[in-house]
Amino acid sequence: MNLSYSLALETRDLMSLSQVPEGARVWLRSLPLHPELQRRLLAMGIRPGVEIEVLRRGKPGGLLHLSSGLMEFMLRGEQAAEMEVTLIPPG
Repeated sequence: MNLSYSLALETRDLMSLSQVPEGARVWLRSLPLHPELQRRLLAMGIRPGVEIEVLRRGKPGGLLHLSSGLMEFMLRGEQAAEMEVTLIPPG
């Protein structure tokens, strides 16, 4: 697959982290807008390009329980809504 086709697929398949179903894995494409939250996520190694799994979802708009590597963390729904991701195909 050539690079321009691959980038077009990634752009077309972008969604917000808040929309990802429980159990799905994604690649992070962008961080939330809030500078302090960006700093905290970057300090934990959460940056564009990392793989994240949605472990559990709270009530609609509630907390998301996430993992990346060996680390687990939680985000509010409104924070996750600001983060763009691409689904990783199952398998």
